[in-house]
Amino acid sequence: MMSLEQTNLDLLKENILEKLRTNEATVKFTKSDGTERTMRCTLVESKIPLDKRPKSTEAQTASTVGSAIRVFDVEKSEWRSFRLSSVISY
Repeated sequence: MMSLEQTNLDLLKENILEKLRTNEATVKFTKSDGTERTMRCTLVESKIPLDKRPKSTEAQTASTVGSAIRVFDVEKSEWRSFRLSSVISY
């Protein structure tokens, strides 16, 4: 049986991934060092430079497993991740 907290994290994950797969999103979260960060990110392939794109769809699927989401940071032009439990807003 899944806890209510896990159910909420799963719904949050689905909502964020849906947004990221179709557009850019601004995600505000608490980093592991306790500071807050706001990041413009996406999973839209056409918005990711060719040399930074995942090599396979398996890599894209693996990037969203567990309690973290791996995203492309549009401003830093690098892959980053954040924990779902640390999300403040998106």
